[in-house]
Amino acid sequence: MDQGFRNRVDATQDERARVRLLVASGQWKRAEPDADRFQRFAAKRIEIRTRSGAEAIQRGSLDYQPVSFLDEGAVVRRAVAFVEATYGTTSTTGSGFMISPRLFITNQHVIPHAEAAMGASIVFDRELDEFGRPRATTTFRLDPAAFALFSDESELDYALIAVGPRLAGDRELAGFGYCPLSNAPDKHVVGMNTNIIQHPLGQRKLISIRNNLLVVRTETTLLYETDTQVGSSGSPVFNDDWEVVALHHWGEPFLRRVDDEGKPVPQEVNEGIRVSALVGHLMARRGELPLAALPLLVQALELGERASVRSSGPSLGPPRPTAPPAPTPRPVAQPLHNPHSEANPMTASPSGTSVEFMVPLRITVALGADGPSVVTAQAPGVSQAGSVAPVLALGHPLARASEAIRVDSNYGNRSGYREDFVPGAHLPLPTLRGDLADQVAPLRATEPDAASGELKYEHFSIKLHRTKHLAIFTATNIDGETYLAVDRDTGEVKASEGEKWFKDPRVSESFTLNQDFYSAWSTYFDRGHLTRRTDPTWGTPEQAERANADTYHFANCSPQHFRFNQKARFWQGVERYILETGVLAQEVRRALCVFSGPIFDDTIDRWADDVQIPSSFFKVVVWRGADKLKAVGLVVDQGPLLDEARVNLGPPTAPSHVDVKQWRVAIRSIEKRTGLDFGADVRAADTIRQAGQPDVGAEAVSGILLRSLGDIEL
Repeated sequence: MDQGFRNRVDATQDERARVRLLVASGQWKRAEPDADRFQRFAAKRIEIRTRSGAEAIQRGSLDYQPVSFLDEGAVVRRAVAFVEATYGTTSTTGSGFMISPRLFITNQHVIPHAEAAMGASIVFDRELDEFGRPRATTTFRLDPAAFALFSDESELDYALIAVGPRLAGDRELAGFGYCPLSNAPDKHVVGMNTNIIQHPLGQRKLISIRNNLLVVRTETTLLYETDTQVGSSGSPVFNDDWEVVALHHWGEPFLRRVDDEGKPVPQEVNEGIRVSALVGHLMARRGELPLAALPLLVQALELGERASVRSSGPSLGPPRPTAPPAPTPRPVAQPLHNPHSEANPMTASPSGTSVEFMVPLRITVALGADGPSVVTAQAPGVSQAGSVAPVLALGHPLARASEAIRVDSNYGNRSGYREDFVPGAHLPLPTLRGDLADQVAPLRATEPDAASGELKYEHFSIKLHRTKHLAIFTATNIDGETYLAVDRDTGEVKASEGEKWFKDPRVSESFTLNQDFYSAWSTYFDRGHLTRRTDPTWGTPEQAERANADTYHFANCSPQHFRFNQKARFWQGVERYILETGVLAQEVRRALCVFSGPIFDDTIDRWADDVQIPSSFFKVVVWRGADKLKAVGLVVDQGPLLDEARVNLGPPTAPSHVDVKQWRVAIRSIEKRTGLDFGADVRAADTIRQAGQPDVGAEAVSGILLRSLGDIEL
């Protein structure tokens, strides 16, 4: 028997009795001594119940469980396996579970060292099915040569080992899943119930659920009263959200009570190693591993960190449709290289393609004798060498760093978007149809033409939505002769982004999302430009610098998933592509007008607190071709990205194999989805009507899935 464990049992007898008494009297919420911890735990539980459905909460109690409790438990139980280790003349059995796609954890007193691991095997699905019949099992060998890390039984008592080849059965290892180790501070409180999935006495898999009290917490352990036996060592201890809170390793009778007949009833106290202690210990031991093994541990820790973010950070709410959606024709997509595929360019279904990405933000600070001189924020794939680009042939550089951006507070010198910018054409601001016209956010009463709501900046204008706190649209003039470089192959802008954003005093703050929102929801969103920073940077050096700074107003900002800029490459580079290949009229300057903005759809949009997050964004580009006016419409869909929360700002993981969808669409379709009217001239100029393009009827929502900028017929 471990003497340290015995000492902890004796020392906590009074505290455990107090907890049992509080629970028995219905006052379990008073058992947790840390009030802040209990508030975090309770807030998360109530939020989860609310998302699961109203029936999950009764009179504010946290005791009721949604039916998903059973389904979720059925999923995580597959990651738990029976362990048998034979080495020399010794044989041990126990339990364990996957913490990542390759790593398996159990107790060190079950598998004491690498030699024992060489002779160990783990058996999945050693259990009865819903009909009481044994399931077909799958057995794997362990591979300590690839990865093995042990902590002595007197310390944290773990054995973390890579899984090797399959020995028997027909299931793939990936099919059993894993239970990540998250050290989020809201996973447990004293007085709550725990759940253990285990192989006691070498039996088929059993579960002890709910009526198991967590009675004591120490720095490295949890003590709980539940039913375990020899063979339960190495089992995962879960809370009611099926998050692992401890690695079970010891059980010991500590108290005898009497039943109604006066006969003694044995009770047990059990000890598990806290997950937070395990995570801290593993992080500290990364330097002990050979380079070939380190990526396996890094992956496991990142999976746990991701679970921690999802546990402790805010979660996007579901769509809030105002009425049942009307039946719509089945959308038809017409990719140029696969005319038989089907998709919807204008609406993203939450049940569509799932996307998983990881994008860091690299922050660079240059230190000199006088302190920091340059601060830049660089996204992956953006060339730092190209972050300084000429505005004019005069060679005047744009500011590289946010601290160099200064907004000209004399807004009276901004002319805004020009309707006559494209020679020989009149392209007014889009008009707003129906109820949308009443949703324009007015300027402050002291501003000229306040009711129009037009915020005029250098070479672009914006109109805000008074209730959605975002722009309805932006309208921008681009002078192609002085346009900043875009990498034609990748569509990425060869310039760094600044990081400071500004409020516009001409409009009430209540009409925009400001820094408080983006800070609170930084696990999901970056501050995304609608009018891109590079689009209006032309003219005199002073105008170019003013335009650059103007794009950093919150009025021009939208919540874009942190993967958005990495994956929407063609979206980023379409203006430059048109300037280079659009066969612009030779007798006039290379002029473009660009309209952009969010697309809202109550039936699919997610919510961040009281903010509706647009699932898609549109862009309409208009120019004069060699013989006539031309226009293209584009839509990019960020909906599939919104289930991924940001894990950290460290080195990026491998990019996902799935890209965000980018579509060439009919301008009429954009008008229908947004309530905007771009005018008859723009609709008539839409090159999607050209020969070889898909037939776009009034009742259809059609589009071309972009795989390259060359897929845009100009």
